[in-house]
This record gives sequence, structure tokens and C-alpha cells, in this order.
Amino acid sequence: MHRAGIVGHRYWIAVVFLLLAAAPGAWVPVLANVLEAKGWDKSITWAFLLPPLAGMISPILFGARADQRIAAEKLLGIIITGGAVFLYAAFLALEKADSPKLFLVLLMVNALISAPGWGLLTTIALNSLEDEEKSFGFYRVWGTIGWVVVGWSVSWFGLDDSPKVGTIGAGVRVLAGLCCFFLPHPPPRATDAKGWRSVLGFDSLRIFRDSDHRVYLISTFLLSVPLAAFYMHTPLHLRDLGFQFVAAGMTVGQIWEIVAFLMMGFWMRRVRIKYIMLVAIACGVLRYVLYAMGGIFPHFAWVLVGVSLHGICFTFFFETGRVFLNRRVDPGVRAQVQALMTFASMGFGSLVGTILCGWLHKHMVNGGLGGWAGYWSVLAAMCLGTGIYFFLGYRGMAA
Repeated sequence: MHRAGIVGHRYWIAVVFLLLAAAPGAWVPVLANVLEAKGWDKSITWAFLLPPLAGMISPILFGARADQRIAAEKLLGIIITGGAVFLYAAFLALEKADSPKLFLVLLMVNALISAPGWGLLTTIALNSLEDEEKSFGFYRVWGTIGWVVVGWSVSWFGLDDSPKVGTIGAGVRVLAGLCCFFLPHPPPRATDAKGWRSVLGFDSLRIFRDSDHRVYLISTFLLSVPLAAFYMHTPLHLRDLGFQFVAAGMTVGQIWEIVAFLMMGFWMRRVRIKYIMLVAIACGVLRYVLYAMGGIFPHFAWVLVGVSLHGICFTFFFETGRVFLNRRVDPGVRAQVQALMTFASMGFGSLVGTILCGWLHKHMVNGGLGGWAGYWSVLAAMCLGTGIYFFLGYRGMAA
């Protein structure tokens, strides 16, 4: 499967995970503060709304191309590098322009091009590793390490509210795109597209026939709705509580995410998927309960402890779920199924969540109807509802 020499070696999977995660890690956690410092606070919701819109359009189509005829690693390199150009232009506009419109348009184009990237890289990793259940976490954890290191660096250099974070992210993305061409080459496993459903990547929808797959993907959507508030409003709450090093503080979740990834293979071999994911959802509930406590007893320590639980929630529900789906679906549609996962979480789920959380924040925090405590309590209740649905709906006995 692997080409000789340096090109095609599996360690490039870890390298690309590190760089691809470090790029958004430079600017996503502090974007709300950057926009507020610019005086564009009314554009915060839009800035977090546009990437999910892109996540609904392009991932499944690109996933179908990777399944059918285009080498996934080359496709990944092209879209990651191409998107970086628009990411750089977007933050240049943020720094120089007087209106947020150009920034938002360029950010949307960047997201439209690069949205399939994470799903494609996951597909390459899962199809290139000999025992993906055991080893995937050890490769994927490098993405979290990249996110943590760049987050600390942003705070170390005092860039927590500077547009320069976008330039850093774009530069790291270019390097990630170049490294993609050295990735292992998992050959397309599907035949050429036959009919419009295959061309558009809709073959993956057949997994909804399985009740467990259906319950998991619906739960993914439901959990992604309150999750949209994590990067959109946690930095604002921390700032209101007097915490200055936002980028570094937001990496507390990734530190625990590293631990969770290193333990992923151990727990997947010993505990049913259902219970792993229920623990993840429980951490998501407790995360926002602690946030709410930070609204009742104002101190940033409550929020930082809540942030730490985010890493466990994210890893054991979303990333474990990717491995779970990959091992249970037809090899010919694996890239499309990973794209469908991206659609449910980073696409449709984040889109609905951004709109809903933006509306709730406007009326509950800025409007004084419950403040931060009430806002986070509502989101905790949404996570709890997702957990109840998953507990009652998922019936799998073997996985």
C-alpha cells in the first residue's frame, strides 16, 4: 500500500494531523475576542455561521471523489493549500478593512474549499493503519498537540485579540497542504460513479437503514448544536471573568483530549461503544453545568474546569464515533461516511447551533434574561436531552 522511501510513510499522518489542527487552533479559540477588539462584535455570530454552511455543501461531494477516482492525499493537499490563500486574505481584510463584509466572504470561501479536509485525512488514516481501533488515537492525538502548542504560543506572544493569528493559521495550513502529498496512498475502493446519487456522494445515506448508525448520527447533530457555543462564547465569558490568556486557557480541554486519545484504543477494546459515548455526553453536560456555576459564583476557575471536560466529551463521542463508523460500513463509501459525519457535526449541527446559541446569547446574556448562568444551563439541558435519546435509542450489543 505504501510507496517506498519517505513518501507514503505512516508517520506523515501524525505530521499532517498536527499541522492541520494547529492552523485553526491559532485563530478559532480567539476569533470572538479578535472581532470584538476590532469593533465588529455584531459579526461574531456570522463568522461562526459561515464555516458550518460550507460544511454542509462540499464535504460529501469531495468524499465521493476520493472514494471513486481521485487519490485522497492529493485531493487533500490541493484543498488545504488552496483554502489557506483565502484564509490569509480574510484576516488581511479584517486587519485593513473598515467593514466586516469582505472578511466574512473570504472566510466563507476558505471554509467552502477546506471543509472536507478533516474527514479526508481521517479516511486516509483509518484506511492506512493496520489496526485502526488500536492505533488511530496515537496518530490523531498529534492534532490535539498541535492545537495546544499553537494556542500557548498565541497567548505567549500576546496575540489573543490580534488579527495576526489568521496569518499564522494560513502559514501553517500551507505547510500542512504540502505535507499531504507525502501521505500514504489508500487507493479508491469504490467503482466509478453510476448515476447522480453516486456523483453527489449520496450513497453514504444508506447507512441510515441501520438503527444504531441512525441514532448515532442524529445524536451527533443534536450534541453539535450546544457545542457551537464552546468556541463562540467561552472566550467572552472568560474575558468577562477577568481571564486574560484566553488562547492558552482554551487549550485546557485539549490537554485532557490528549489523555483521552491515548486511552481510546484501550477503552474501545474493553467497553461497549454505547457506554463510552454516554460517558462523553455526561462530560458535555457537566461542562456546561460548571460554566453555569461560573455565572452564579463569578470566577474563571469554574469555566476552566468545564473546558477540561470538553476534551473528553469531544474525543470519546466524535472521534471514537469516526472509528466506530469506519469499521462498520462498506469500504467503498468510507470517505463519504466520514464526510456525512462532518456534515452532521461541523455542518448542519454547527449551523443550527450557531443560530440558536447566538439568539440565546443575545436574549439571555446581553438581554439580561438569566445571564451566563441561565444561558449555560439551557445548553446543559440540551446535552442531557441528547444523552437520554442516545441511551434509549442505541441498541448495539457487540460494538
